[in-house]
Amino acid sequence: MRRVSIFVLCTAFLALTLSTGCGGGGEEGPPDSGTPYVPPVPDAGPPDAGPKPDAGPLDLAPPVVLSHSPEANATGVPPESFIEVNFSEAMQTSRGTLQIIPGDGLPNNGLLVARPEYWDVTRRTVRFSFPLGLPLRAFLTVNLANFADVAGNVTQGFRTFAFTVSDGVAPSVSSTSPSEGASSVPLSTSEIVINFNQPMDTSVGTLVPGGGLSLGTPSWTGNQALRAPITSTLVNNGLYSVRLENFRNINVKAMDGAPYLGDGKLDFGTGPDTIAPTVREASPVEGATNQQYESTRFVVFTFSEPMDTNLGMAELVDGSTRTPLATSFSGDGFTVTCDAQFKLRPGATLRVELTGFKDRAGNALVTTPFLGSNGALDFTMAPDTVKPYVTQTNVPEGATDVYPVEVFSSAGNPGYRKVFTFRFSEPMDPSVTLVTLHDAQLPSSFRNLAGVWSPDRLTMTLTISPPSSGLPPIEADKLQYLELNRLKDATGNLLDTTIPPLGDGRLNFRTLLNQRELNHACEHAETQGPLLVTATSSVTAGTPRSDVLHGLYELTLPGSGNTFSGYTRAQLITNQTQPIFMNGAPELTVTDPASPQTGIGVTLLPVPPACPSITHEARFGTVASPLNLRFSHGQQRLRIVLEDTY
Repeated sequence: MRRVSIFVLCTAFLALTLSTGCGGGGEEGPPDSGTPYVPPVPDAGPPDAGPKPDAGPLDLAPPVVLSHSPEANATGVPPESFIEVNFSEAMQTSRGTLQIIPGDGLPNNGLLVARPEYWDVTRRTVRFSFPLGLPLRAFLTVNLANFADVAGNVTQGFRTFAFTVSDGVAPSVSSTSPSEGASSVPLSTSEIVINFNQPMDTSVGTLVPGGGLSLGTPSWTGNQALRAPITSTLVNNGLYSVRLENFRNINVKAMDGAPYLGDGKLDFGTGPDTIAPTVREASPVEGATNQQYESTRFVVFTFSEPMDTNLGMAELVDGSTRTPLATSFSGDGFTVTCDAQFKLRPGATLRVELTGFKDRAGNALVTTPFLGSNGALDFTMAPDTVKPYVTQTNVPEGATDVYPVEVFSSAGNPGYRKVFTFRFSEPMDPSVTLVTLHDAQLPSSFRNLAGVWSPDRLTMTLTISPPSSGLPPIEADKLQYLELNRLKDATGNLLDTTIPPLGDGRLNFRTLLNQRELNHACEHAETQGPLLVTATSSVTAGTPRSDVLHGLYELTLPGSGNTFSGYTRAQLITNQTQPIFMNGAPELTVTDPASPQTGIGVTLLPVPPACPSITHEARFGTVASPLNLRFSHGQQRLRIVLEDTY
């Protein structure tokens, strides 16, 4: 509180005296002509007697306690706590007492006097510390007295509050799930649970997983149970850990990791796998009826855990017939797929048996109870009412460039044929093989042909031979078709004549002209051994000849990489067109030795597929003889046949 200035008090007293005068009520005498009266200067007191006259209103209000710590009636107060009091205004820092009852074991028996170093910079908060701690498990009463603000106003009466001190024991983990040190934790474990023995500060603390373990966001149940979901996949023989960092109780006492965890970590393992795998899902489902034949290509099983992908057999059982099914596992080993396409008999009651399957730890598969008491997948097929159809042909529907001849070798002798293949949507009746070849301009003119079925009855191969000696297998330069509408599937459904690629049950095509020179060259190429000739890089006296008509030559060209070029010579009949058939498309340069700088025109064209050994034909005029032939090719070896003209 500010002190009233003595100067102000003296001035006020003098003014009062002058206004009342002295003596009776007579007239005043003349003014004193002496020295005027000068009031004495008031005694201002010592330098620290108070503020200057403009210091403001007087402070007469006592200070008030706003808060204190611990709070009144607090329990579980840590023994390392301090006692703190907050006042409403700046205080004198060398006065005020704090008495703790009982004071046994406390400094000065619990009677403490505030010192300047106890206060904060605002002089509103005082803090009393206890280096040896508050007495454990004690109920303490605190009395505050004789605290004064800077104006000297003293707190009125006593301010009293009480609290209970805890036992001072740090919080610890009381139990966990999985339990500490568990060695056979199930792989299905979905979360970590940690229980504490004291209320905890839920705003701090971190779980640090180890050993390949991953955890989701932890959550508290109350303030003593912490849960965290496991987000990674547990594996057998895994060793996992969860380290607890920066956990503390509600009194800010740090967690002690030793009592339950030993090292502050939750450690557990999954141990070896001793659980037998089971079937979890199957397609078709167990007991399915009316299973559609056309839409059931695979039988699929899903297991409860990853399996050994090198073990196991699946068998389709149809009455007394047992058919092994090809199997393939998914990458994670959980699913096996059995290829049953075209093996499921329409209308039949079937089952698929699994034998020899084991998980990766060697535990044998248990198929019951999911697959029923017999441990097999049982289902019934619906009758087949869907018509078969052609899915693929080697000759495209509507082709206009079908060569009428294919030259082949049979025991070293040339033969002529034409081969057509047809792929069907499902297995066909192998007893039906009749296909007819028709002249499109005269449909009543046809040939009966017999196809041959593949073992799976999905492919028919139709080989057409010449109708008589000297003729091609099928007529040249003619629009024709093959009629397949008599074919049917295994249950008797006739061929569907509306589905592409055939659409009408016929393969329609047009043949090219027959080329006798090409056919004859193919006979040599398919049946003869080649004459070996090494070409020279330039024309010399040693340049070899390659001019025997109907002879098959294999030229070796000089060069490297993919660039090869060499010369041969040819002594040919002059003034005619000479064909050379080849198994490649080299650049051919023909020159007259008399005019080596002037090339003779050469025509190079691809040929129809009469045989696999010949792909191109070159023709040139024999304006002179002999001629130099220069072959430039991307490969070192080239086969050629010089043929007569017809």
